[in-house]
Amino acid sequence: MNLALPIWRSPIRNLVTLFAACILAILHQYLFYGHIPGISVPIFVLFFYGFMLMFAGDRLIPYTKFNALLSLVIVMLSFSYVLFDQFFFHLLNFFVLPILIAIHLTMWMGYQTRDWFQKGIIYDTLLHVLPRNFRHFPTAFSCVISSVSEKMADGTKKTVLKIVIGLAISAPLLVLVITLLSSADGLFEAFLGSIPNWLNQITYSEGFFRLTWVFIFTLLFFGYVTGFVKPESQKEQIMKSFSKEVDPDDTEQGSISSVNVPLQSQNERNSKNEEIETRTMLIDPVIAATVLVLINIVYIIFIVLQFSYLFGAWEGALPEGITYADYARKGFAELMLVALLNFTILMTVLLHTAESSPIVRRINHFMTYLLVLSSLIILYSAYSRLHMYEEAYGFTHIRFLVHVFMLFLAVLMIIAGLWIHNKRIPLAKCYIILGLIAYVTVNYAGMDSYIAAKNIERYHLTGALDEHFLTSLSVDAVPILIEFSDEYPQMNDHLKGLYQELAGQERAWPSFNMAEYRAQQAISEHISAQFSVK
Repeated sequence: MNLALPIWRSPIRNLVTLFAACILAILHQYLFYGHIPGISVPIFVLFFYGFMLMFAGDRLIPYTKFNALLSLVIVMLSFSYVLFDQFFFHLLNFFVLPILIAIHLTMWMGYQTRDWFQKGIIYDTLLHVLPRNFRHFPTAFSCVISSVSEKMADGTKKTVLKIVIGLAISAPLLVLVITLLSSADGLFEAFLGSIPNWLNQITYSEGFFRLTWVFIFTLLFFGYVTGFVKPESQKEQIMKSFSKEVDPDDTEQGSISSVNVPLQSQNERNSKNEEIETRTMLIDPVIAATVLVLINIVYIIFIVLQFSYLFGAWEGALPEGITYADYARKGFAELMLVALLNFTILMTVLLHTAESSPIVRRINHFMTYLLVLSSLIILYSAYSRLHMYEEAYGFTHIRFLVHVFMLFLAVLMIIAGLWIHNKRIPLAKCYIILGLIAYVTVNYAGMDSYIAAKNIERYHLTGALDEHFLTSLSVDAVPILIEFSDEYPQMNDHLKGLYQELAGQERAWPSFNMAEYRAQQAISEHISAQFSVK
């Protein structure tokens, strides 16, 4: 992919890039300073990608299917700020979205050419975000100074230099003179004392904060894009040029010349480095088998004891002395920790165990299968306890997220079990893609709507309702609450208050949120329908 933009070959490339970075920083502060993120997020993401393609497009590498998937994930997460009113995910995506964008750009135009499933991609991303970014901060000032100095005559340059020297010499003299005059004259001292008040008025004004915002983000945007264009420092370039030189004496003595040796691709070098790392961290198979056998014995005993009431708990077959509420609460967190520990053990054994004899290998395979099965049963036990707890005490955000996490962990376990049987399954690729899809899915699942519906369903079965919690849900739950208000008239007071709150908000257009707009329209129609009936 080649955009063939003339700016890439222009001698003032850095200066134009700095100007564009300043424009982007101005847009950034306009969209986000003092505004709740809304439609501003996808708008800025679009302009940021345009900025990166405009000034670092010559670094593009062929687009892969995973890059396309990551692009779709980024677009969907950015539009979640428009389509939904979920504070938790908006706050979480505040960190997740920039990370995914940084990884995506590193894979698309980064200095290294690693595969997306390699661990080194995180390291390369951090290099572009931190050292290669900050390294070019002085470049922003130097390109401005050089562009100004080029237009100056030699005499003007000397004059400016003399003025700078004069300012440097006069600074300590001014401090001494001002100190003496302040001691000699009280009126002059009072005048100097009022200067900090002026500075405070300037410093703490909105304009000062906006200018500071623009200045900082101009440097960040300029340093980031320039870090892709010039990823190597001058020292690294010198060392690289030295390493490429061939010693003629070595060639004459019969040493292998670099010309005759086929060059390895970066991917091959990275894969070999990972192989070396894996070899240095291998676990003895007998040790792994011993650990698996002991752990599985404990799990088998636990599961045998659980089976007496695990599947009969719904019919009241609980252990003696344990109430319904105790069973629903007790041990849930411990079971989740055990499941996570099992997953860690499973991944460690599968990925870092050395080759062994066929007998030991079969034992380890059988034990890992047993560990997967035990983990799934433990997850089911935790799931059943959580489900009972929700029926007794209602549905909340944390319980919804825990449900999702348990299902996700169970799928990871199943994939690991399939990988034991068939090593051709790309485990890392499956986990990364599944993680991205699962995260976007839970963002778009309508968490508050689901929680409202489940709590209302529980109300129909038990007659118990936490009205305070139900009315504290985001506006995503408004359609469910409007429907529920027909049988629960007390909900109309909340809907009227929410409508007044939404109507009274004076939000700028960058904070536009489709969920709030739809909720306001739906409540307005509901209130109008009530008045027409009366």
